[in-house]
Amino acid sequence: MIEFKQVSKKYPTGQLALYNVNLTLEAGEMVFITGHSGAGKSTLLKLVALLERPSKGEVLIGGRSLNKLGRSQIPNYRRRIGFIFQDPHLLYDRTVFDNIALPLRIAGMSHNEIRRRVQAALDKVGLTGREKTFPLMLSAGEKQRVGIARAMVNKPTIILADEPTGNLDPELAQDIMFTFTQFNELGATVMIASHDHGLVERMKKRTIVLQKVDS
Repeated sequence: MIEFKQVSKKYPTGQLALYNVNLTLEAGEMVFITGHSGAGKSTLLKLVALLERPSKGEVLIGGRSLNKLGRSQIPNYRRRIGFIFQDPHLLYDRTVFDNIALPLRIAGMSHNEIRRRVQAALDKVGLTGREKTFPLMLSAGEKQRVGIARAMVNKPTIILADEPTGNLDPELAQDIMFTFTQFNELGATVMIASHDHGLVERMKKRTIVLQKVDS
């Protein structure tokens, strides 16, 4: 379960991104976060991933407040999180396999286990056979799938996606959303920030609308 309790976030610039947010997501739920640019969609996801800390209030995961996690505990916590950005930030001098394997190598996993997990992730996103390909040879949709596979390879319990279909045409966007649905059906809690209202409506999932607040 993910809970926001009276959460506000004000950046050092003075920008008030979130104000007094109260929100509960059940474990295994898939929700969409919508709202105008600057309404705080990205900030909401970053608070769950501990890329940001709230100015007021607290975020709880499984009943435990993230405010109580020290710096040394954050890397272990983040292994539970799969974060997908609009730009997948791939390493262009590395193959698809190496891009996806990166978090597993950082975690010190064995070579055989890395190979098994990467192959499973490639299969799940429909890129089997592309492991030796370099990112420059991929389409925008394929690059985004590599980013998703890299985020999924650690088998996260929470998936956070920030405008993951922003650069894709409608058909590819629908395919990417179907991929998220598959991971959700396997038990992951999924939060997707999106401004594509048509796509969100077609998914028929719970939608949370953020209103922009004045600083």
